[in-house]
Amino acid sequence: MEINLVNKIAILTGAASGVGLATTLCLLESGITGIVAVDLAAKAPVEFSPFMEGPKPRLVYVQGDVASDETVSRFVSAALEHYGQVDILINNAGVNIVKPIHTHSDQDWDWIMNTNVKAIFLAARQIVPVMLKQQSGLILNIGSISGLVGLKNQGAYAASKGAVHQMTRQMAIEYAASGIRVNTLALGTVDTPVVYSSAKQTKDPEAFIQGLRSQHPLGRIATADEVGKFIVFLSSDHATFFTGATLSLDGGFTAQ
Repeated sequence: MEINLVNKIAILTGAASGVGLATTLCLLESGITGIVAVDLAAKAPVEFSPFMEGPKPRLVYVQGDVASDETVSRFVSAALEHYGQVDILINNAGVNIVKPIHTHSDQDWDWIMNTNVKAIFLAARQIVPVMLKQQSGLILNIGSISGLVGLKNQGAYAASKGAVHQMTRQMAIEYAASGIRVNTLALGTVDTPVVYSSAKQTKDPEAFIQGLRSQHPLGRIATADEVGKFIVFLSSDHATFFTGATLSLDGGFTAQ
């Protein structure tokens, strides 16, 4: 089965590292016509450079905070100015704090909720009208096993991902008749810089990482490339009957 995303245009947030970086590269390998890659990082990753060259670049990088309406306006405008359409929105940007919910400050709570939840609302407010005019589109939200089951020290992060999963169901029902599909990919632990950053917040980072591996029935955590390849499939015409779904890519974690 060949997956080809020629003539499709995607916006992907949190694109500069981890799952976002791997997914961007997988989308480009699939032949996608254009991507607007969004991240807080000041500069685009070096891996993006070959795709940003020429009068018709296949990748446009937008720097900014996805929880800001101004950033959303800039990345939507970039997609329409360069490519004239938005076929796929991948809400991948996310942040986490590893501690019990009662130890969160107001700033902790707002930072996580704004980045993980409000940003999806802000993006939808500007991108859904574009997709309504097209009568087509896919919104893929990156969720988590933390939004499906209770896990220690997940605090506001778990609450935020539960909200993302419910937003997915609501939006799927709201816009299905207009040809817009909305799904969530609920990830188990993925080998990314965010995981190691979370580990550093604990007393024993190595034990934390080993514990994550052992909690997954497959005995390991996912690679970012595995996630990217599955996102390419979900973005393709081979997955057009999925909507309102929460798809677990978790090495069997939630089957326990």
